Amino acid sequence: MMRRILLCAGGIALFAAAVAADGPAFITAWGGFGTAAGQFEYPHHLAVTPTGEVYVGDVLNNRVQRFSSVGAYLGEWPLSGADGVAIAPDGSVYVTGGSFVYKFTSTGEPILSWGGAGTGDGQFQFPVDVAVDASGAVYVADLGNKRIQKFTSVGAYLTQWGTPGSGDGQFQIPIGVLVDPAGNVWVADAQNNRLQKFSNTGAFLFGFGSLGTGPGEWDSPGRPCVDPDGNLVVPDGGNHRIQVYAQDGQFKLQWGGPGTAPGLFNHPITVAADESGALYITDKDNHRIQKFAALATPTRAASWGALKRRFR
Repeated sequence: MMRRILLCAGGIALFAAAVAADGPAFITAWGGFGTAAGQFEYPHHLAVTPTGEVYVGDVLNNRVQRFSSVGAYLGEWPLSGADGVAIAPDGSVYVTGGSFVYKFTSTGEPILSWGGAGTGDGQFQFPVDVAVDASGAVYVADLGNKRIQKFTSVGAYLTQWGTPGSGDGQFQIPIGVLVDPAGNVWVADAQNNRLQKFSNTGAFLFGFGSLGTGPGEWDSPGRPCVDPDGNLVVPDGGNHRIQVYAQDGQFKLQWGGPGTAPGLFNHPITVAADESGALYITDKDNHRIQKFAALATPTRAASWGALKRRFR
């Protein structure tokens, strides 16, 4: 029995190495648990400017922190429950906190806010994430109300979609929202273990994913990104890895695994890309941000069946 366990453990290690080999090159990481500048307590969401400035919602430290593309601390500002973060085309920064959405300048000067607790139009119950499209429209993942709400750049209510459930256009825990370069809205539903794609008015277009550990399966997916090459890069939180897909849901590759070493994760929850394609990931329970090089064009798609056969 002991020999079988050791063989199994060795197979897991070899599998993790094979998966990691398909991923992009690790560049750097920064953070650590704490309250000092550059430290975090369970960071959830981040946003990256085209040139690589990084804004992090440091939720339990009740602040937004700002960094250079290599993790140099640039400043911070206080905000109770700072969570979802998005960068608008004009450089302004939207952040969710408490029951409100806040708009700041790039250095944290307040511009406006809207919301309040409730179920009505423009009200929120735990607005966990925010995204902005090329026109400046703002989309909010209203987790407690299990819906997405859309607003103008100054907080005027436009529309909403979503109801509780697991059907098309429904949500249980909509934890992340992304607007891709084509203007489509992607929503990560952690409890339903899937991504759904909508038009910018909320028409359901496509969805995929289910609970599991294989490619195309997730355990609490977080907010993805679409990189400059059109890859859909998804943090697979409970499986401690990152998965990459074509936008039609075809699996391409994955990397990671549980751990604290570079390239390993403990509940990654958000991925963002800069204009070069470099990837920035909130490694939530490791209290850090990891940065990776842009994805190389894969010479092959990783095959789950082939990997399983290899390690039997």
